[in-house]
Amino acid sequence: MTTLYLTEPGTVVRYRNESLIVTKKQDSQNCRLAELDLVIVLPGVQLTDVAIAQLIDRGIETIFLRQSGQFRGRLQGQFATNPAVRMAQYRILESALGMALAQKLVIGKIRNQRVLLQRRNRATERQIAELIEAINLISVYSSQLGDDNTFLNRSELMGVEGICARTYYQGLRYWFPAHWNFNGRNRRPPLDPVNALMSWGYGVLLARVFSSCVQAGLDPYLGFFHATEPYRPNLVLDLMEEFRPVIVDQAVISIIQSEMLTPDDFQASPDGEGIWLGNLAKKLFLAELDKQFRNTILYPPQNRRLTMSSIILEQARSLGRCLTELNLNYEAFTIK
Repeated sequence: MTTLYLTEPGTVVRYRNESLIVTKKQDSQNCRLAELDLVIVLPGVQLTDVAIAQLIDRGIETIFLRQSGQFRGRLQGQFATNPAVRMAQYRILESALGMALAQKLVIGKIRNQRVLLQRRNRATERQIAELIEAINLISVYSSQLGDDNTFLNRSELMGVEGICARTYYQGLRYWFPAHWNFNGRNRRPPLDPVNALMSWGYGVLLARVFSSCVQAGLDPYLGFFHATEPYRPNLVLDLMEEFRPVIVDQAVISIIQSEMLTPDDFQASPDGEGIWLGNLAKKLFLAELDKQFRNTILYPPQNRRLTMSSIILEQARSLGRCLTELNLNYEAFTIK
């Protein structure tokens, strides 16, 4: 998947000769439409009407994010779909099978969270008691959710997911030097640079998963764990869960450990309440995210190595098969 990120205010995008011409101040870049699968647009970017028409007509997924990284909307043109998948999705929405699938998605998330904490625990030679406690607590809940005889309702599942998330983010702070001031997850707005990176990264991940849901014939707005909140791509948020630690959190860890960024590369939001990425931080972090999406890893269901971008699409297709075949064969993608 080739992605075009349009992040800098003042950028103008035009169409010419089967390409998008991206102009920033005096610089221009050509992007061939035939090679493009996804466009991510931030505020302050202007697309001409002809450029928009070409993106729609060619079915190129175009996602608009807010400056903080939150989902804003998307262009919708004609696209190939499978009505059988959507009909199955609607039928299963409030069923026991739907909740069982939601539980599998949450299992994937918390198991991947535990792996990241385990890696830090080994790197610190198991000297941090709070980190060990966090790993053990998440292990207990992971075992509970993985029991084939234990099925939770939505409220119970959200409670377990919330406990594990708080525990995970408290443990995750041991990945970052103290001067980054990360003490746990906060958002809307993010209050420190690490949370700003996470929020922005989750927005980019959402765009990728949204595109995969559409390609797999799924309705992005009707989920099983996040269910049916209006104006929110609930199924996308469901399928994102197992990939948040693997792609975004790993990208944040990697870029901070590389020391390419400092807290000075971030800026206060216009209202002064939150923290945003500066231009350099966006550019470097996007490069790190792209590296994570291009990373190849063994995909057990097919016993072959795939890029993370391809695995996201295969997981969406796997979920679609489970819906149409009425089975629980979906296995969350987990790392070791």
